[in-house]
Amino acid sequence: MEYFQTPDTVIDPSFCGLVTESDRRCILHRQRAGKFVAFEGTDTGRRFIGCATEDGVNCGLLEWVDAPWPVILQRCLSKLWDMYHEENLGRAQDNEAHGIEVAKLQKELDSLANQYSQLVDDVSKLFDYQDGIKSHDMDCTSQAINELKEKKKQLEEQAKIELQMEKLKLKKEQRCILQSQADIIQSTRKAMKELEVEKDLLKEEKKKLENVIAELLKVGHGCKEKLDKIKEVVMEE
Repeated sequence: MEYFQTPDTVIDPSFCGLVTESDRRCILHRQRAGKFVAFEGTDTGRRFIGCATEDGVNCGLLEWVDAPWPVILQRCLSKLWDMYHEENLGRAQDNEAHGIEVAKLQKELDSLANQYSQLVDDVSKLFDYQDGIKSHDMDCTSQAINELKEKKKQLEEQAKIELQMEKLKLKKEQRCILQSQADIIQSTRKAMKELEVEKDLLKEEKKKLENVIAELLKVGHGCKEKLDKIKEVVMEE
């Protein structure tokens, strides 16, 4: 058996835990191997026995339990994974663009805060220097400060809304990823069930053919030597 890197896995309650049916152990740690189900590329859904070490060096896959999937199923799995990676790439690009906009907005907010602080300092100095300034000028200064405060408040609320929308978008993307994983597992299991049904049908047809050959041999039809050869071929399959 050739040893190589353990593929990514998915949780499957029907095939998990340590191998107890045999004394099979991993090559590096000499500990009992674990049961896993692959969740990677064209091997998605295949069961295998591998190193169960979670901390430190994992010495890899020991043995496949399931044979490689049919070529048609492998192509379907490859297409599904290509679609999945392409969708994730699009999400990453959208997140990057949105992050740039949020950073730009935060920079503007910081700049506005600095301007506000500077204006407050200037106004305080003005009050200290000109204690007897006219009421009209005071009202204008107060109005400018209030307008600046209002603008600052609006920008802060806008930034909060943007951040909330980003959190909601990320949660939605996480749900989409989980749904995609569930769809892949469901498709894999459906294909496996269909293969099992086809296998059972072939067994029934083989059994019927064996019965027909046996009946022909009993009644003496045809050449017995040829029938025996046909029977041997059927039995070998």
